[in-house]
Amino acid sequence: MKIANLILCVLIASVSLIANAQLAPPSDYQSLPELQALAERYVHDSVSSKTGELQVKAEALDPRLHLARCGDKPEAFLPSGANLASRTTVGVRCNSQSIQWTLYIGVNLETQTPVLVLNRAVARDTQLSSSDVTVDVRRVPGLSSGYLTDVAQLKDCSARQNLSAGMVLTPTMLQPAVLIHRGQQVTVLASASGISVRAEAIALTDGAIKSRIRVRNVSTAKEVEGVVDSSSVVRVEL
Repeated sequence: MKIANLILCVLIASVSLIANAQLAPPSDYQSLPELQALAERYVHDSVSSKTGELQVKAEALDPRLHLARCGDKPEAFLPSGANLASRTTVGVRCNSQSIQWTLYIGVNLETQTPVLVLNRAVARDTQLSSSDVTVDVRRVPGLSSGYLTDVAQLKDCSARQNLSAGMVLTPTMLQPAVLIHRGQQVTVLASASGISVRAEAIALTDGAIKSRIRVRNVSTAKEVEGVVDSSSVVRVEL
């Protein structure tokens, strides 16, 4: 009876050792946390303008993934057509002489940065100013370049769509504001060879800053095309 119990204990111990050996990652496998850290460093180092505090986190990898340890240092890269965004796929590859593999790792990117937040609801085509926003530090998905961070960016801009109070503003929410309206009387500044001429005209179309519109000279009824310079001036090159 004692011998049987001893054999049973030895068998249990052997099974336990085998199980532990199978669960332990073999030394010739590539460390998955190291690959995650490599992908995170690559994203962080790839951001050219670090406005705000970056938060970079690689997604978890399947622990059952066994990659042969790379003979050289693994290399991180951005797949063709990919861009740094709130979620980016980073490639990590091994190109050593005897071992080649490629792994793709999802990386999430957030930025703690000052942003412009609407303090009131605005309708489409409403021209925005500093009084419409507050500057608040937020953690936002992606890079700070995807958001408005300075009230100076609102200059000559209007809402492209209806916007609600509390929204964090992005460049896609804005459009150049209409500074000159059809039928408005404007001053035309024409210049050539250092000579400038002023004339009064009527705008024939709406125009935003730097856009081209047609105007009709009040005195001669001649129509010309110029570039909107301000809310009352159109520049024409002769």
